[in-house]
Amino acid sequence: MATQVGLKDLHIAVLKKDDKTGVEYETPVLIAGAINAKIQPKSNTETLYADDGPAETATALGEIEVEIEVKDLPLAVQGILFGHKIQNGVMIKSADDVAPYVALGFRSKMSNGKYRYIWLYKGRFELPEQEYKTQEDKPAFQTPKAKGVFVKREFDNLYQVVGDEDETGFAAGDTWFNQVYERVVDTTAPTVTVSPTDGETGVLGGSNITWTFSKEMNIATVNAANFIVMTADGTTVNGTLSLDATKKIVTFDPAANLSAATDYIAIATTNVKDINGNSLAQNSVTNFTTA
Repeated sequence: MATQVGLKDLHIAVLKKDDKTGVEYETPVLIAGAINAKIQPKSNTETLYADDGPAETATALGEIEVEIEVKDLPLAVQGILFGHKIQNGVMIKSADDVAPYVALGFRSKMSNGKYRYIWLYKGRFELPEQEYKTQEDKPAFQTPKAKGVFVKREFDNLYQVVGDEDETGFAAGDTWFNQVYERVVDTTAPTVTVSPTDGETGVLGGSNITWTFSKEMNIATVNAANFIVMTADGTTVNGTLSLDATKKIVTFDPAANLSAATDYIAIATTNVKDINGNSLAQNSVTNFTTA
């Protein structure tokens, strides 16, 4: 197993938007000369006691403390991090300056020669300490540090992404710093096929009705309100719904055999969702007739 042995390519990107409708960042900016990056997530844990002993615990993520150390923080970078103005090569600091939220990205070399890539999504850096020391006969490097507090995003509750070059499927290394990495979100509506098929006749009275979806479905949406079997006159058929191990096949098992020579309707509504929250594009309505 590889271990971390390096740090390079420290980047920041200003967070322009973070609300329920989405997130948006500016183009990442390189902070040259990365020396150290320390990430310290904090969590709050509570314990429930019952029957004279601990019975259950619950943990919630708190803030994430971050400290970076670099060879230098150029004025342009300080202006971005702390909200200062730069005019004619001079940084002007005001009590009214507000540090923006930023994303922080970097990569760390592993002992196997591969890299681990990281983005922290949302944080603010506080004003750094300033210390200036006279030059002596022995050189002493004065490397600046900046501390910040990072939190989860409002849009999706995400706070960090990590990718390893030696992880199967990882292919984002070449573009990791072109923009802040975002996970690929599936927004495609699931499709469904039904058995019996629409218009089928001669269906046996002991048959089950099955809906086979193209994607894994959210089990919370597999319920009697979303999957309905009824006769053509609107009489609801009682039965049991189940979702198979693949989470793609929903089966309705009638409580009693379907009546002979009767028209039935099987409906899956648009409230049925896949595991990514995508709904059916339209109600699935299937008409069939028993033998």
